[in-house]
Amino acid sequence: MNVEKQKFKVIFFKTLRDDEPVREYLQLLSDEDKSALIGLLHDLMEFGRLPYPHGRKMSGYKDLYEVRYKKHRILYGSFECVCLLANAFSKKSQKTPIHEIELALRRVKTWQTAQKK
Repeated sequence: MNVEKQKFKVIFFKTLRDDEPVREYLQLLSDEDKSALIGLLHDLMEFGRLPYPHGRKMSGYKDLYEVRYKKHRILYGSFECVCLLANAFSKKSQKTPIHEIELALRRVKTWQTAQKK
């Protein structure tokens, strides 16, 4: 029996002005960092989750995960076969800043609301 792996759709959150903050963040990175993160996003499309140290669930937040590479973080919501890339930032301390988490959660909620229409 041939069982294909399930593919996940990775979507960049888009603002009302059609900005894509995560894509814009990636474009500002060095070629090395950008290439590494894009590779991790391809893995995310393949498997839907990334193992530690390149990914983890955000403790205490339903359906919120992060992609990790060096100091860079991409927060995403995960729903069935969709990963919504909601926020990206450079981490400067050990603890993820709450305002970055809250921004990602707002964007995820905005996207979910738009999907129901």
